[in-house]
Amino acid sequence: MEHSECGLASLAMVLGFYGHNISLTELRNQVGAVRAGISMQQLQEIGSTYHLKSRGYRATASQLNELIAPLILLWDNQHFVVLEKIKKKKVIILDPAFGRLILPLKEFTEKYSGFALSLIPLKDFRSKRKRPKWMFYIKLAFKSRKLLISVFLVSILLQGLGVLIPKITQFSVDNLLESKNYSFLVPLGWAIFTIFLFSQLFQFLRGYMIAKLQSQMDTSMMTQFIDKLFKLPFEFFENRKGGELVFRANSNVTIRRVLSNRVITIFIDGLLLITYAALMINLLWQIGLLVTIIGFLLLLITVLSSFTTHRLSRKETSSQAEMHGFLSEHIHGITDIKVLGFESRVFKKWGELFKKQLTNTEKRVIWNASLDSMTVSIQFIFPLLILWIGFHYVLEGWITFGGLLGLQTLSTAFMVPLVSLGSTLSELVTVGTYIQRIQDVIENVEEPSGNHKPNHTFKGYIKFKDVSFNYHRFGKYVLKNINLEIFPGEKVAIVGASGSGKSTLAKLILGLYKASMGEVSVDNILLDQWHLREFRQKIGVILQETKLFNVSILDNIAMDNGDCTIDMVVRAAKQADIHRFIMSLPLGYQTVVSENGLNFSGGQRQRILLARAFLAEPQILLLDEATSSLDSVSEQLITDFLQERHCTQIIIAHRLSTVQRADRIIVLDQGEIIEQGNHQELIGLKGKYFDLYNLKKTDIQVEPVL
Repeated sequence: MEHSECGLASLAMVLGFYGHNISLTELRNQVGAVRAGISMQQLQEIGSTYHLKSRGYRATASQLNELIAPLILLWDNQHFVVLEKIKKKKVIILDPAFGRLILPLKEFTEKYSGFALSLIPLKDFRSKRKRPKWMFYIKLAFKSRKLLISVFLVSILLQGLGVLIPKITQFSVDNLLESKNYSFLVPLGWAIFTIFLFSQLFQFLRGYMIAKLQSQMDTSMMTQFIDKLFKLPFEFFENRKGGELVFRANSNVTIRRVLSNRVITIFIDGLLLITYAALMINLLWQIGLLVTIIGFLLLLITVLSSFTTHRLSRKETSSQAEMHGFLSEHIHGITDIKVLGFESRVFKKWGELFKKQLTNTEKRVIWNASLDSMTVSIQFIFPLLILWIGFHYVLEGWITFGGLLGLQTLSTAFMVPLVSLGSTLSELVTVGTYIQRIQDVIENVEEPSGNHKPNHTFKGYIKFKDVSFNYHRFGKYVLKNINLEIFPGEKVAIVGASGSGKSTLAKLILGLYKASMGEVSVDNILLDQWHLREFRQKIGVILQETKLFNVSILDNIAMDNGDCTIDMVVRAAKQADIHRFIMSLPLGYQTVVSENGLNFSGGQRQRILLARAFLAEPQILLLDEATSSLDSVSEQLITDFLQERHCTQIIIAHRLSTVQRADRIIVLDQGEIIEQGNHQELIGLKGKYFDLYNLKKTDIQVEPVL
């Protein structure tokens, strides 16, 4: 869940309470990317589409008892939670960030902001079954079914050896005590040695096959996850922190480890528990039944405690992701932090997040330690307990001394899969919190793409027909009723104040955003019919978000284009007026660019990006503030080159000196086209462009002379 989606998450929980199980991803896909949060009124509107009768209340904490739970509450004036139940001195809430919380009434009253939303299902409300969250991983695991079956069979054989030991113990003790025949020790020694050899062999085979299984699962899980991640729409990445996405990707390793090691042991441990219980009851049913009952009570306690384990694990992973996201974001913004002198502030904030993560981790570890201490103590005392009880039955003649030792060995062996099963359940609960985060990627809808691919007839004719755009159904329109044609080879400039929709228009052309209303077409083919990846490869693009990568200058320009040669790269660099600078570097084109290009100036970075855009001689050039960091001489050289290029050009700029030679200038204001024409025509209108031009004329650039 993202920081602005607590309202949607709360609604999803209420829907789930009434039997309509819907993931946050599904809800988000229907509503759109909620960037700045959502109001209670908007939650009511969404709820009505699912046939929920809603009503908002202004109520005190004591008055909430009179309303029907669950309720969505405004929390701390900035967050939404779900009220599940109010007890005498405790309140149970479901926090989208931390799960189920039990709060003292005083703390609840302090954080509750006085507004509640009641949602009750109408007659035509429909239930919806919950989709198993493990299904994706189970399918991946069963792709390696041969290895899975092999590991399972070898594990059975390995555990079968363990079953032999109590029988050998009973047989050996009883026979040796009765016959006092020392020659019996020789075959016993050979039997022990044989069991050791087979145990060694089966252990090695199991370890080898698990390593192979893990490797195959790693390959499948990571490739499918990363492949899916890069196929998601641009809006997905706009609303998420890069550091948290990396954390989610790395979570696959934890999931794989548990699945490959633990899932198989569930079946084996279950089978062993039944086998050991049957053998103990067969030897002496009184003690066998007692051990079985105690064991399963212990398992029941572990299962019931898993709810607390889940809550603590969720808080831990949430704080880990928050800390990773914060650190990644501020490392990328280190220039601003240094310039502002905010190092100590950032360190302090990171320290708070790190401490929060450590506290949550410590709570989970202490909780697990308390459970482990109970199981380990019982494991430790169990053999003595069996001897203490069993001696009574030996003296009464119910069982031989060898039988008692065999029973003691069986009871000890019985505890091993029992503890393993409890540990597995605990790990599966922890992994469940990781899977919830990964589901956000796995379940998300991939970027739609058509089948039409650009060919040699691609011209670059762009048309907007009655296009409006907003980020989600409740957001205001960023672009309104845009009707625009850009003809092949035409040089069009788009100008306007900040926030007027210029960059959004560019992203609509690229298919990064989908029009909320109307149609965008290129060469008379609707944008959603184009094969977007190949379509974008035909466009030379520089957006405000375009970055340099931590590879060589050559690779930054070529971008793994197998068809390009070094001569093509050099030509593009010359066109971008960066070739001479590159050749002045000791390593030339092999010079490695630091992350985000911090080892170059802003103007140098922009010229390398321009070379990348020019490389393939595209039919469409889309440049958003692409020369904003250049000096006037370099900018003039780039402008002169663009004048000579015969391709469709869309240039977005604040600096009006770069657009005066455009064939047509589009003026945007608050998402609408209010003027268009060439420079002279717009100056003659004395409208918005005229005002912008006169305002910019007062900005005098002083060039250094020394």
